Amino acid sequence: MQIKTKGIVLKVQDYNENDKLLSVLTEDRGVIYAYASGARRMKSALATVSSMLCYGEFVFFKNREKYTVDSAESERLFFGIRKDLDSLAYASYFCELCLSAANPEEDSKDILRLLLNTLHMLENKKVHPAMLKAIFELRLMSFIGYAPDLIACSECGEFEKGAYWFDTKSGSATCTDCRPNGAAGEVLLSKAAFLAARHIVYAPMEQLFSFRVGENSLIELSNAAEKYVIEQMDKVYPTLEFLNSIRSF
Repeated sequence: MQIKTKGIVLKVQDYNENDKLLSVLTEDRGVIYAYASGARRMKSALATVSSMLCYGEFVFFKNREKYTVDSAESERLFFGIRKDLDSLAYASYFCELCLSAANPEEDSKDILRLLLNTLHMLENKKVHPAMLKAIFELRLMSFIGYAPDLIACSECGEFEKGAYWFDTKSGSATCTDCRPNGAAGEVLLSKAAFLAARHIVYAPMEQLFSFRVGENSLIELSNAAEKYVIEQMDKVYPTLEFLNSIRSF
């Protein structure tokens, strides 16, 4: 059975002398793991499309549970990210998150769109990469059923207090009037950081990247989003460990 779909290569592994195994995030079938025959040969028609961050139209052949790449046509390769170590580190983390979040054989249009938009912003340096990271983390969690409840204080219902404690385990938020001191697993967010997190979770996709915060609030937001992902996914991400070893904050 042939399957035609748009997708982006999240991961590439060498497979024997001539082939590659691709992990492709697709629009309508989640992550597909497909063999690209002969892709390791320089003159192969699949050489270019069998590279990380290649976005395009793929034609897969499915035989039982095994996929192979029949053909593919690239639409974007994100060269600007590939040649910058910091950008590539961020992109690699985003890809690893998608691998753990997208389910096989499920519609993944929202996740794919989020990744493509984030990579576009990253390549063109339109938004601080730490901001992109927080946006990607919180919005991705929302897409896969782990949306935090950031509408208002979980105790008094006020939605514009000065600061909030964000519980990375439950995803709830409590204002500092109701809880002056945080508990285990909670991260303090200033008003600006809290409103930014709320925007990320609830804003329409067209407005997702249309806000900015100061450096201190960005540090708070980035820290909270990262801890929330780790708590909810219960997973260690090697790409995140490398990213944190090279980035300034």
